[in-house]
Amino acid sequence: MPPARAPRKARTSKLLVVDASVMAAAGGEAATDPTPAHARDALKAILTICHKVCLSPELSDEWKRHQSRFARRWLTQMYAARKVIVREPPACHEILADIRAFHAITQAEFAAVEKDIHLIAAALVSDRAVLSWDHRVAIAIRKVCVDQTTVTSKSVSHVLWIDPIADRDALYAWLSENGPARASWQLGVTALPATVTGRSGGRSTQRGRR
Repeated sequence: MPPARAPRKARTSKLLVVDASVMAAAGGEAATDPTPAHARDALKAILTICHKVCLSPELSDEWKRHQSRFARRWLTQMYAARKVIVREPPACHEILADIRAFHAITQAEFAAVEKDIHLIAAALVSDRAVLSWDHRVAIAIRKVCVDQTTVTSKSVSHVLWIDPIADRDALYAWLSENGPARASWQLGVTALPATVTGRSGGRSTQRGRR
């Protein structure tokens, strides 16, 4: 008689934040170019493995304005599977003030953070992981997190900012629990390449506060 198989360990469901940049980029099943194909695969992995998405009022508005046909169908399936969790994130006034006061932050960088601070806010009321291929916010926040005494560093250094286009395989392994989260995904890790794939906002070269 063959030995009984050990029961398969249940995967841990993660509550993730998905940026509108991913929703807009996701292509259909026939897409083969890396950006639409990898964005699509990230959404499919969330649906088919065991994960959920965090939806705030700001994210809902962005998704409505920036989503591909594939993303629209995917969201319908997520709702049907009860995998959309609505949350009311807190205001991030202290974090914004901290970033504005940091002398290495340019006006353009602060404007990018102010526009997308709702992603950070949603991450703080979920499992602290954002899927986005827009690097402008991550680059700015990493500059501030260099100083570990800042409110920003203390609040968001452990938030993961994951590029599903550049890190497709590593992301899938993490979602499948076949691989760890990369240390470089943490906003508190400053070793971000000067040139990154996707959208970026420049280099991080200065440190300190004004």
